[in-house]
Amino acid sequence: MMQFISQQLAEFVCSASYRNLSAAVVETTERAILDTLAALLGGVGTENARLSRAAARTCFGPGPANAWFAEAGLHPMAALFANCAAASSLDVDDGHCLAAGHPGAAIVPAVLMEAARLGSTGHEVLTATALGYDVALRIAAARRFSDTMSFASGQWTGFGVAAATGWLRGMKADQLAHAIAIAGAEAPQNLPQGDCQASSVKGSSPWSTVTAMFAVERAGVGMTGSVDMLDRAHAYDVVAITAGLGSRWLIAETYLKPYAACRYTHPVIDAVLALVKERGLGAPIERLVVEIFPEARKLPNEIAPKSLEGGQFSVPFAAALAALRGAEAFRPLRPASLCDADVVALAAKVEIDYPDEFAGIFPQATPARVTMVADGREWSANVPRPLGDASNPMDRSAVEEKLHDLGRDTLSPAKLEQLIGSLALLKQGELTPLLACLAVDRIASAQPN
Repeated sequence: MMQFISQQLAEFVCSASYRNLSAAVVETTERAILDTLAALLGGVGTENARLSRAAARTCFGPGPANAWFAEAGLHPMAALFANCAAASSLDVDDGHCLAAGHPGAAIVPAVLMEAARLGSTGHEVLTATALGYDVALRIAAARRFSDTMSFASGQWTGFGVAAATGWLRGMKADQLAHAIAIAGAEAPQNLPQGDCQASSVKGSSPWSTVTAMFAVERAGVGMTGSVDMLDRAHAYDVVAITAGLGSRWLIAETYLKPYAACRYTHPVIDAVLALVKERGLGAPIERLVVEIFPEARKLPNEIAPKSLEGGQFSVPFAAALAALRGAEAFRPLRPASLCDADVVALAAKVEIDYPDEFAGIFPQATPARVTMVADGREWSANVPRPLGDASNPMDRSAVEEKLHDLGRDTLSPAKLEQLIGSLALLKQGELTPLLACLAVDRIASAQPN
């Protein structure tokens, strides 16, 4: 009897174990967890994360769980929502080009919290994380893209959360297939999309993660989902979802983000930084011309953003900030940068073009070309793949540096090193040291200026 795609994915997940992961996949998975915790540490003090904790506390009430590095005494669902929101609030969490979105901010908190509840091992955390990424990214990357579709990650991260947490619980394949299907059916739609203002709910991954946990619970008590939902050829490249299943792990294809800004802006930031270095000190910049792929039109691209979200999703603001304040201005992006009059003035001088040569490239690649004009001269730089891309990766030391940069307002250097060391113990099967590092160290306040 032919199985539906969700059933094939469930069978694969349920048959997987730590020994199925190559050393390279284990290393990449550990790095993904490290990177997500770096994003979370940077985001926990933001207004976005603080308000998300407040709303989650009101909706779900008290309990035994922690919003990491911030607040104790929350209901587990409240803490899960809060942790996912913190990890995605700065837009510095990982992503996948073909999936056009961000898996880690949803999957990593869900896995770690569920593993803590179950008393799982470090090997189980690594395995569940790799499986969650694989299921979510396979489904997202196989979508048939259109001009009107949403790129909100919350539409597909729940597939991976259900797969990962279901595996940790030891669910049978038939139940897990229904959990995956329910998670997909009830994922947030995150509308409207495109040509609208930046939103603090972003891609809705926190809510997607909560609904996925409910999906696992519902499937566990016998409820059913539409297990054929991934077999719709008009919506998915169905064959691609399971192609290379078990031999090609998509977590190895993810990108990491060195800057707290939308991925669309990263090739622009890289190009501007290269031009500033090449040009050196000189006359004021007269204008910047950015050539970029046409999907960047969907960004709000505010000249003078009023929120961190507006700054994160603005090509002209990112270009101007990089030109005048350097890479450190994105590690993390701070509210004070929004009030930088010089940056706003330069952002108004940024021109954006969408050349035909960049059409049809996204999401396989996110290229940009920037021309800087100053003192009657022009300098140009091309960036086909930004720093952090799978083909232009950040190594482990760069991710550790990112953790220190983003976490310095929350933890001491010694505690950050302790966190890094605890992650290395996952390969030895130890999880307790990492969980100890995630305890509430202090109450997170609004992010410093």
